Order: sequence, then structure tokens, then C-alpha cells
Amino acid sequence: MDETRSEPPKIKVVDRRKFTAEGDLMEDSVPIEEAAAPESSPEEHPVEPKSSNPEPIPDPPPPRSGSESSQLFLELVTMLAGQAELLLVGAEDLPARPAEAQRMIDYLGVLEEKTAGHLSDDETQVLSSVLYQLRTFYLQRK
Repeated sequence: MDETRSEPPKIKVVDRRKFTAEGDLMEDSVPIEEAAAPESSPEEHPVEPKSSNPEPIPDPPPPRSGSESSQLFLELVTMLAGQAELLLVGAEDLPARPAEAQRMIDYLGVLEEKTAGHLSDDETQVLSSVLYQLRTFYLQRK
């Protein structure tokens, strides 16, 4: 077999750092445009031009119906309350962590404070009741 060896392609390494280790500007730094990629014909590696217009921001989802958002709110309150209770009493492999339970109770308190006047009567009653029960339970466990 006749083995012909050709020269390997030449690679040009360009230091694109603009600053020295001391933070001074390098005098011989090459602008990124000049340190372009390989010298190949555009037919070999076609590049799509970047659009100057960013993709449009999608429209926000339609607002939820009152009953659906109410249900989600009550699920959120129930979930946070359940986490707080679990942290207060512990579980098989989980010791009680009252400080973390207090944080969950504080979350519910902030939720009550920030949503005051914007909740239905049922939502307000459930949130107030849950907070009262958790705070009482926390004081008993402390």
C-alpha cells in the first residue's frame, strides 16, 4: 500500500484575554472579530444570520376561574400546614424540628397578611383557623 502523508491542518491559537493576571489591559489583545474561527469557505459551514429581533414574549395564560384559584389557594394552605405539622411532631426517620416548623407557620402568617381583603370568606376562615391551630400546637410542643 502506498501511504501518503499530508501535512496536518494548521491551528492558530489566539489569546483572547483582555487583561493580565494583575488586572492590567493587555496591549496586544486581539478583538474577538479578528480572532475568527477557521479559514473555511462559507459553503462548508453555512451559518444562519442571527436575528436582530428577539423572540416575542408569549402571552400570559388566561386568568383562572374563581373556584379554580380558590381551590389552589386552599391546597397551598393545606400543604404548608401539613409540612409545619410534620416538622412539629416528626416522623419515623425524621426528628421534630420546631424551628423549621415555625418558619412554615411564619410563611402562612405572611400569606394571611399579604392577602388580607383579597380572599373569600371561606379562604379567610380556613387560613385563620389553620394558623390558630398551628400556633397553638407549636406553643404546646415548645
